[in-house]
Amino acid sequence: MSVLDSVRAIRERSLFHPQNKRLAMYIGVGLVGVAINQAITVGLPRFGVPVVVAGLLARIVSTLSNYAMNDSLTWRGRGAAGFGQWCWRGVKYVATRLVGIAIGTAGLVFFHQVLGIPVFWANPLSIALGFAWGFGASEKWVWASEDSSLSFEKIKRMLSPSGEGKRE
Repeated sequence: MSVLDSVRAIRERSLFHPQNKRLAMYIGVGLVGVAINQAITVGLPRFGVPVVVAGLLARIVSTLSNYAMNDSLTWRGRGAAGFGQWCWRGVKYVATRLVGIAIGTAGLVFFHQVLGIPVFWANPLSIALGFAWGFGASEKWVWASEDSSLSFEKIKRMLSPSGEGKRE
């Protein structure tokens, strides 16, 4: 499939397509996360916490809250039931977000310390850097269907002593 085919497919897709609904929910959850992130990143330095430390802490807190909201709202019904499955999705979500946190933290340093943009504006710019990565990783891996991702059950089968399900 070419890039042009992908663009056509997106244009032809209804605004009410499930993936578009998830994107809208993801944006809504993300905005709540941005508010949490912004409050911590801008607020903690007023108490003497370095901006980079505040930004890193803010990303961790907002990531965990975003996971809970995305799992219960955005991708509701896409993940298997059970506490173990919920934890496995959480592990995958956090793993994908570690890359996003690194990108965002580097962006915050670049925008604020290199370019001199005030933290109030540098922080949302740095958050925006990981947006596309985050949605794509969530859609294709974290909440992917059983047959399209490395699931909790596949991991258990691969690690079982009987060797059942091991890759060759």
